[in-house]
Amino acid sequence: MAKKAHQSQFHRSQVGRAQRYIRIHLTEKMSLSRIAREAGSSSYHFARLFQAYVGETPFEFLRRMRLVTALRMLQEDSEASVTEIALSVGYETSAAFNKSFHKILEMTPSNFRNLGKEPQDNVIYDLSRPRLLKEVAMNLSPEFETVNRPLTHYVFIEKHGPFAEVAPPLWNDLMPLLGKLDRQQVREYLGLSGIDKSKAGEDTMIYQAGVALGQEPKKLPDGFHHRAIKAGKYARFLLTGPYVHIWMAFNRIFKTLSEKHVAVRPEFCIENYLNDPRVTPEDQLQTELLVPIT
Repeated sequence: MAKKAHQSQFHRSQVGRAQRYIRIHLTEKMSLSRIAREAGSSSYHFARLFQAYVGETPFEFLRRMRLVTALRMLQEDSEASVTEIALSVGYETSAAFNKSFHKILEMTPSNFRNLGKEPQDNVIYDLSRPRLLKEVAMNLSPEFETVNRPLTHYVFIEKHGPFAEVAPPLWNDLMPLLGKLDRQQVREYLGLSGIDKSKAGEDTMIYQAGVALGQEPKKLPDGFHHRAIKAGKYARFLLTGPYVHIWMAFNRIFKTLSEKHVAVRPEFCIENYLNDPRVTPEDQLQTELLVPIT
C-alpha cells in the first residue's frame, strides 16, 4: 500500500524539484534514474510524467537550460572562446555544442554575438520561457477502462531516443520487413515505448515497432527481435484521429493517471493500431493507448 501511495505522488512539486536539480547541476552528466531519484521518485515512467507537465523531456529541458547559460556567457564575455563556453556548460566538445546550438536556435554562436544587445536579450528571453503545452483538439476518450491483456508474443525492431522522434521512421523501416513473417500469424500491430536503464541520456528512452503473433515464432527472420509481453492489467484509452496526436495524447493520459492517483507498473506502454492507415481516412484512425497499471 505504501509503495502504491509512493508511486502515485507524481505532481507538479516533484517535477519542480527535478527542474531545480537540473538547473543546479547543469555541467554534470545526467541519468534519468538520477533525476527521478532527486525528484523523490524512482518511477520507470518519470520521463513521461515530466513531459506531461513541462512539455519537453528532462533531457530537452537540460539542453535548453545549458544553452540559456551559454547565451548569457556569449553576451557578457566577448573574450571567451566558444570551446571554453561549451565545456563550461556541460558539453564534451565544441562540435556537439555547435550542433545543438544550431538545431535549437538556427544560428551559430558567432551569429548570436553579432546580433546586438536587444536582439540577444530577446533570444535569451524566448529560450528561457517555459515550453507551453499546446492544447490540441484531439479525440481522446476522457476516461479509461481497465483491461487485462494476455501474454503476447511480440516480434519487433527497435531504436533508442525520444519516442516522438524515433517512432515514425522506425515504422517506415518495419513495413518492408513484414514480408518475412507469416501474415496469417499476425494478430496486432503494436508500438511499445519504455525505458532501458542500462543506457544513458536520451538513449534511455526506447521505442519498438512490431506485431503480435498467434504463437511464438520457431525461427526469427533476420532483423527482428522477439520477446513475450507478460499478461497484465492496463488503463485503456482510445484515440481517434491522426497518429501525430499519439504523443500529445500520452501526455494527457499520464497527467490524468497522476491526478487520479493511479499507480503504474514499470512496463512498456502499448499502442495498438486498430485499423489500416492505407485504406482508413486519417480522422477515422483508431489507436488503443494502454498504460500498465497495478
